[in-house]
Amino acid sequence: MIVVVAVEGERIAAWQRSCIDALRDAPGVDVRIVQTQAPPRRPLHRFARRLGGAVLARSHVVPDAGATLEAGAIVLDLTSTGEVDANARHGIWSFRLDRSDDAALPFAREIAQGADTVEISLVSRRNGSSETLRSGRFGVGASYRTTLRLALLEAARWPSTVLAALANGVESAPALEPPRLRRTPSLPPLDAVRFAGALGARAASVLRDRFFEVVEWNVGFVEGGPKTLLNGAPLQIRWLPPPASTTFIADPFFVERDGLRVVFVEEFDYRRNRGVVDALVLDANDGIARRFRAIDIPTHLSYPYPLEIDGELYLVPENRARNEVALYRCVRFPDRWERARAIMPATDAIDTTIFRHDGRWWALCTRVERGENQALFAYHAVSIDGPWTPHAMNPVVVDVTSARPAGQPFTVEGVLYRPGQDCSTSYGCGLTIARIDVLTPSEYRETLVRRIQPSPSSRYRDGIHTVNFNGKMGVVDGKVVRYDWRKPAWIARRLRSRLVRALANGS
Repeated sequence: MIVVVAVEGERIAAWQRSCIDALRDAPGVDVRIVQTQAPPRRPLHRFARRLGGAVLARSHVVPDAGATLEAGAIVLDLTSTGEVDANARHGIWSFRLDRSDDAALPFAREIAQGADTVEISLVSRRNGSSETLRSGRFGVGASYRTTLRLALLEAARWPSTVLAALANGVESAPALEPPRLRRTPSLPPLDAVRFAGALGARAASVLRDRFFEVVEWNVGFVEGGPKTLLNGAPLQIRWLPPPASTTFIADPFFVERDGLRVVFVEEFDYRRNRGVVDALVLDANDGIARRFRAIDIPTHLSYPYPLEIDGELYLVPENRARNEVALYRCVRFPDRWERARAIMPATDAIDTTIFRHDGRWWALCTRVERGENQALFAYHAVSIDGPWTPHAMNPVVVDVTSARPAGQPFTVEGVLYRPGQDCSTSYGCGLTIARIDVLTPSEYRETLVRRIQPSPSSRYRDGIHTVNFNGKMGVVDGKVVRYDWRKPAWIARRLRSRLVRALANGS
């Protein structure tokens, strides 16, 4: 298939060059570069490139002699106007960078207006109509460069991914595109001031949070089974007593076995700065009767996902520091566990969620390299030990408000649902429930059916990011944010301990 890429000159943004390179690497794709017009002179370009970093840096391309727009089955329009006209069989594709659609200084207007998220769409124009081929919603971070890097490099992969799906006979479900807003030539002075102020405020908040923010997570119980997540009513949560002031518990998973009801959690101590897995044995009134340290290794652990395989119970905790997804086998329930094996070695997976569906093992996760809250990746295998095959449309969801897993998938009346985290305004600020409509090795479609926010009257009013059920009983977690002047001292003690260990090892 011939894909013609329309550019305005021989120097384009690095993220656009990355898009072209991905197309060239796609099997069966013949990429041809056509220069359509002279690039516009915009004084903001040089400033934008410095502010945006590597993804906006200029990269060199060479137009193909004799190539024309009419030669392409697809035309990818990378011009600043996005108004290239051609008769391409599969349409004219272009990126839409949120409402302002400013390729020179992406998302500046949205950030200036206080947006917590920005959106990118890959749009196809054909026969007078437009449709969205792929879209994603990205979080606005403290660093403008990081925000652009995660968003633009992710979007740069979309044309090649959609092309591969078309080659396999799979077409994404299109959505009608709203009327296009004409790209404006420059950032108005007032918006420029607001944009600079927004970037400064975000940087200041990061410093404040790093040195003084203490997040307290705790675990609570909900009744009624998974249906309570779908009926729209507020969750009625019974919270455990607050944890000690320097610790929290989060990521609860409920397991009933050998006559015991146990909640496995991440236990985090700010003085230790590392999570471990604890087992909370419940009494008849859902209080903590006993507490055990289940898994404690030198690296941080969280999200202790339970999994039963051939009658044996395992935990699959997140362990990004070891760069693996590993099974920990139950030796004695609930307090003795041993590492069995890595089922996905050399992977930067986060919150890996494993389940059976239609005769396959499936693993859903986000990835450190691609923005730990931004994009959901799916993998499938015949055996739990792999090999694990990436989904043909990976990442299957690009949405900071729902991508990151938030617990075990569940079924209600034969329909499969997936809990997700909303990380748009802060990490774990809310939950989402998505109905999985299609899940095969080549297709994935889901529909968001509910958003769940913490109760503003609750002690844990600042977030909720895990939910799991075992029969009618469910467990959730919630957070409250406070600021503690003692945190710098905790940080200093940790640094001093690391220095002492380093000097001891060196001697």
